[in-house]
Amino acid sequence: MDLWLQTALTQAAWQGVRVIMSYQALAVTGSAVFVGLQSGAFALAGLLIALPTGRLADRFGCAIVCSLGLLIATTGTVAALFFPVSIGLLIAALLLGAGHVGLVVGQQSFAAKLATGGNTDTAFGTLTAAASIGQLIGPPVVATVAAMATADIANPNTALGLMICLGFLILAMPSTIRLSGQERLLQSTRKQATRGNPPIPLQSVLRVPGMWQSLVVSGIVFVSVDLLSSFLPVWAQERGVPATIVGLLLATRAVVTISSRIGMPWLLDRLKRKFILIAAIGLAVFALSALPLVNQWWAFPLMCLIGIGLGLPQPLTMTWVVSLAPRSSRGAALGLRMTCNRLVQVSLPLAVSTIAVPIGIGAVFWSAAACLAFAAAISVGAHMPAVQDDADDPG
Repeated sequence: MDLWLQTALTQAAWQGVRVIMSYQALAVTGSAVFVGLQSGAFALAGLLIALPTGRLADRFGCAIVCSLGLLIATTGTVAALFFPVSIGLLIAALLLGAGHVGLVVGQQSFAAKLATGGNTDTAFGTLTAAASIGQLIGPPVVATVAAMATADIANPNTALGLMICLGFLILAMPSTIRLSGQERLLQSTRKQATRGNPPIPLQSVLRVPGMWQSLVVSGIVFVSVDLLSSFLPVWAQERGVPATIVGLLLATRAVVTISSRIGMPWLLDRLKRKFILIAAIGLAVFALSALPLVNQWWAFPLMCLIGIGLGLPQPLTMTWVVSLAPRSSRGAALGLRMTCNRLVQVSLPLAVSTIAVPIGIGAVFWSAAACLAFAAAISVGAHMPAVQDDADDPG
């Protein structure tokens, strides 16, 4: 329960701060390019530390990694609050990105420890459902309160929004302390089962059939969610849509994502994992392609499709990565997954934001749809085994 609570609260803070810092960047610079640069800064620190963070989780424990991530994310939020200038926002984005990676890798590694064999999909589905609850809470609460504090509802009070995000992070701190005791208990009960299975080199994990496809698909899905959170405010400002509607649109996506993840075990009992993955991505391709062509009201049903299309693939790709790695190296494998996510997150937002200046905001969503179509294509023939609880090798 503590893991799910911490995940929900930190995701509420993360999604809220992403939305409010996009408005902050527009207020400071007035440039969609800087929004893309800031989005890349969120990812840069994570790109550098995700792999060692995964090894740290394997060696010293997931709770320690979560604690460090929470501390760094809190520092980044404070920096954004007190230094609302271009360089200050970039530094805050770097800190928030590093903290978020620590939290996500730690939480996913903890979920992998809790899971056994056939329960891995359920464990990751529950974890990501908790994350979706946070995404449901964060953007509408932050955007609505920040918008109500100013006369111009299209330009919210960013300082107030950041204070709310800081509150979410502070509320998550007690659960981090309790996770340490739970992890020690898990380690003691599984000590005999994991003895003799030392971590294997990452080069060996990378050579496993299906690994590179799982990492690419994971990265594309991840950055598509990121692009949506970062550029929906830009889409809204072009149309004069209030910040409260932006929060409700993101909340709609989160509600549908939660529902789809709760229902995922039912789907897996009836359909193959690969079919669900490809079909879900197809829904996201359609919805993101249509989003630039509709008004704020038609955007709501499209957000429902996006909720399914970007919601189901995230836990499925976590299970996919874990299924290709032994238990002793699953933290490192999840760190490798996060590294790939951040590599795409560093490069793609800046590229598509540059395109968006001469072409328009539609180019951002069409680029994301094209990348997702590629992800679906490479998934068709990819190796996607079942999870082995006590795997001794990555094959």
